[in-house]
Amino acid sequence: MARIDDGLDNPQAFALLAEQTSARNLLAYGLNALRTAAFLETTRDPIMTMLSIGVEKLFKMALGLAHVAEHREWPPAVRFKNVWRHDLDVMLDELLGILHARMNRATHAHYVETMLEEVERDPALRPLIAALSSYGKQGRFYNLDLLAERPQAGPGPDEMWSIVEQVLIEHDDDLRAQRTAVTATDPAAQESFIHALEARTADSLERLWRLLAMAGVQGVLGDRGKGWGIDVDPDLVGRQIRS
Repeated sequence: MARIDDGLDNPQAFALLAEQTSARNLLAYGLNALRTAAFLETTRDPIMTMLSIGVEKLFKMALGLAHVAEHREWPPAVRFKNVWRHDLDVMLDELLGILHARMNRATHAHYVETMLEEVERDPALRPLIAALSSYGKQGRFYNLDLLAERPQAGPGPDEMWSIVEQVLIEHDDDLRAQRTAVTATDPAAQESFIHALEARTADSLERLWRLLAMAGVQGVLGDRGKGWGIDVDPDLVGRQIRS
């Protein structure tokens, strides 16, 4: 790989490359499963597992690259452990702030600004990130904790996912029309509505993913972020993932 003079050594560069591949594939498999699942109730756990881990890796790499661009070193472990932890909500807020603050570093800022506006207008993004954040921190053990008679405080994964769907329906005329058309005697309409809802959910997360990739390509995340943005792009997932 080409040498980039930003303070990272070769082992760090190769570790970042491995994480790029991991995050890209976790997100691609997770979103593909979400879009194609016949019964979301039975596939929600693998979907949320892949997406929560993939989003966390993507966020932490983007935050790390922004830090490298400013300080010529990867963020210290204590920042990952005590500040970002597994809190996707916290990381999302910081990332959006970084994109706004570093927009003048973009080669063609218009591309990033347009995508950033779309992401920030998305009413489903915050509840979706909250659902994945909760799942990654403790929600994946919700039922195990209930069995152990130590129930978790707050809503479980199913309820948090339902909140995302309700927000999407509330803000999407087409989804509301499809839901209205669903009847007990028309399973095809029910299936069509569910798949449309799953697709809208996947679109929300992919829009954020594409924003971070574009921010990298355009130089918002520093010189190393340019190659990173190309490598984590959703289109670079391979035929084994695309249905």
